[in-house]
Amino acid sequence: MEELEADKIPNVSHPRKNKKIYGHNSAKNSFLKSLQSEKLHHAWLIHGPRGVGKATLAWKIVKLLQNGFTNFEKVEEENQLSLISKRIEALSEQSILLCRRQFEKSKKKFLKEISVDEIRKINHFFSLSSTKAKYRIVIIDNINELSISASNALLKILEEPPSNGIFILISENKRSVLPTIISRCRILECNFLDFDHFEKAILSLSIKNLSNEKITKLFYMSEGSVGKALEIQQHSGIDIFDKLVQILIFEDTQNDENIWELITAKHNFETTKDYHKFLFNLLLSAIAQISKSLVTKQKSFLINTNINNTNDDEKYFPYSLIYSIIIEDLNEALKVNLSLADILFTSFLKINKITKDLKLE
Repeated sequence: MEELEADKIPNVSHPRKNKKIYGHNSAKNSFLKSLQSEKLHHAWLIHGPRGVGKATLAWKIVKLLQNGFTNFEKVEEENQLSLISKRIEALSEQSILLCRRQFEKSKKKFLKEISVDEIRKINHFFSLSSTKAKYRIVIIDNINELSISASNALLKILEEPPSNGIFILISENKRSVLPTIISRCRILECNFLDFDHFEKAILSLSIKNLSNEKITKLFYMSEGSVGKALEIQQHSGIDIFDKLVQILIFEDTQNDENIWELITAKHNFETTKDYHKFLFNLLLSAIAQISKSLVTKQKSFLINTNINNTNDDEKYFPYSLIYSIIIEDLNEALKVNLSLADILFTSFLKINKITKDLKLE
């Protein structure tokens, strides 16, 4: 049975066990420059889109510091892991504390937030007798999941940081983090990977039946996020995307039936709601690709139809309108906890109404 960890993609090794990090040279160099100055800042916010390697970078920093290395290449050269690296990967190293959402056994699911009790563990962690390690390191993955009380508790700790304490905070959205927390951190930006780094990262995962064409499609659909690409791959996202494009450009003659089949399809997500969020994201991606192809009049790698041959320069306007409407529908549905299946079907009806005269040749 796979170990349950909130900060891990299903069916993939945890980031602390990744042997190599791809890309993010600017972030790595910024951290090394601070380390080499012998004035290492006490709090680091690693920020960027989901699935680009932020957590992998965090754990590489941990191994670098606790092994006394001076560069990231040394960490990746550990063919035979040092004793401390083995303990780090096993979460048994006493100089490291990981704060994340906990699994609630009674309800058989992860908590929605990182509780204040998790953050209170930090004070206890620093009160323990010292270890041989030079630093004591706290990782919070991710900080956007902190409850309000947990955020306030963390702020108090950062205001008076413990001696030799290093905080590594992982975030997908800086806007939702307390500005007072951000002001106490050095920020390491991790952006989407370019194709070369993305391809190397995907191939390192030894995924079966992964052709060059599929890797390229995953790159464009994920925008260079390995985590997002894995989710797309694991849930047949490329096939679903192709069906959505057929519906959107009216190649599908049985729209309503096939739309409802997509919405009610069997899936292997944890919940139906998770699947419908996934479907919404693919729908928005398909609309965006069609709009882009119409505007630029260039063939999209993700769309097999030559929709850019249309002579009407304004055919992209309805698709842009649809994009805005669907985002608004999704946000409203999530706010009041409406059925995403119903909202999805309604969205498709709106698409049919707005684009009924836009059949693309």
